Amino acid sequence: MASTDTGMEKFRGAWGFVNSENFDECLREMGISWIVRQAAKAVTKEKMTISTDDNGKWTVKSESTFKTTVYEFTLGVEFDEVRADGAEVKVSMKL
Repeated sequence: MASTDTGMEKFRGAWGFVNSENFDECLREMGISWIVRQAAKAVTKEKMTISTDDNGKWTVKSESTFKTTVYEFTLGVEFDEVRADGAEVKVSMKL
């Protein structure tokens, strides 16, 4: 059984939407189109659940009225992701 003591434990649990301060600017910097940014800003009842298994694999599940997205990853290991705007990117989660 691998250790999951990575410092990320404090993020485990269920999280609700609070605010979107600077969200549009962040999406713009990522190259997200105006129309997709407007749709993203309309999501205000998002719920995110973060969990891990005994082998250090993390799961982030984001649920909204528009879409449910699930990411599974191991910290520091690169994986392929398709963003909400359809762009394919390489991602590596690190603390």
